[in-house]
Order: sequence, then structure tokens, then C-alpha cells
Amino acid sequence: MMRHLAIVAILLFASCHRGNRADAPPSSGPPLDESAYPGELRAVDALPGDFLWRQHVTAHWPLGSRGFDAALQKRDDKLTLLGLTPMGTPAFTLVLTDDALTFENRSDRELPFPPRFVVLDLQRVFYPWLPGPPPADGERSGEVEGERVHERYAAGRLVERGFTRLDATPPGTIRVTYRDYEPGAQAPRHAELDNGWFGYRIVVETSAQQALAE
Repeated sequence: MMRHLAIVAILLFASCHRGNRADAPPSSGPPLDESAYPGELRAVDALPGDFLWRQHVTAHWPLGSRGFDAALQKRDDKLTLLGLTPMGTPAFTLVLTDDALTFENRSDRELPFPPRFVVLDLQRVFYPWLPGPPPADGERSGEVEGERVHERYAAGRLVERGFTRLDATPPGTIRVTYRDYEPGAQAPRHAELDNGWFGYRIVVETSAQQALAE
């Protein structure tokens, strides 16, 4: 199973695993329920290629931080996120298809974040958002599903992306920064999502990337 699963960005399930003690949700703002986070779940194939990524994710919020290893696989019309315990056993499994989002928690702890939050943050970090070829060096912006999306590129690589609601609900900006790209890699080695809507920060460190043959 492990050779077909890898992580991404997301993320908020760091609270599944042991780390600095902080059991409260990472927000003092709007309630963290399914409807609190605006945005639409996008089609799986909007993220190009089939792949397997291994990553370490750390979530930070005012009361503490938690980290976990995970695996993210995209194959055909299915995106599978597997969160791992410190012993390397499955803690949770999240599967996104174009028809449904399903979640299984195998840990003995309740998760303070809805699975939909995890997928939305994953998409904000790793999915393409604006149509057309990006500039090699420079900035571009556009409106997508009620949000202003702004991107900055340097040397042909995405280095920063921001999301702001046009109706300012929630107020503030979600900002993602990227660094340490390797030749031929689809994802950077380091990505950080600073969620100004809900007051948490996610650090995603990618240790391995494998393209999956069709």
C-alpha cells in the first residue's frame, strides 16, 4: 500500500499525532465546520500527472504545533491522502474522486478539522489556478470562484501565491510560498501555507517524488 501513497500539503491532520501539546483547533475565528471554509472542491484531473509523493507536514497555530509523515497518490480520477503514525502505520485515509470525498480515521483521537479543509488547502498549494502559461519572471492575477488569485514567478518557478475573497468573507489572505525546486520535480521541496482566514500555518516538506506510469 505504501508504494502507492504519498502526501501533500495538508496538512491540518497534524493533530492526529504526538507533538507539542495543543488539542484545541488552530483558530480563534470562525467555527471550523464544513461550511466555514469557502471554496469548491476541484476535479481530480485538474492536477496534472499521476504520481506518488512522500512528505512531512507540520501544522502551527497559536497554541502549539504538530507534525506527521504522510503519502499522497494521484492516479487517474482518484486522489488518496494517507496520514501515518510515528510508527509508520496508517492513522487516517482521505480519498477524493469527482463524485465524493471520503474519510476514514484509524487513530484513537478525534480530528479537530473537517476533511474538506484538508483537501481545500491541498488544492491551494499544489493545483494550478490560473489559465495559460505563467511568466518566467513576474506576476499575474485573476478571479477564480469568488476569489482573487495572485501569483509570483522567478526563474520559471512559482514562488508565491495568494487567495483573497472578493466579498472579504472571511477577511484576510491565504498566502503560499515555495522554495527549493529540484530539476524535473513537480512539487518544491518546501511549501508553506499561511492561512490568514483561520490563523494557522502549514509547512510541507517533500522528501520523494515518483511519477506513476499509466
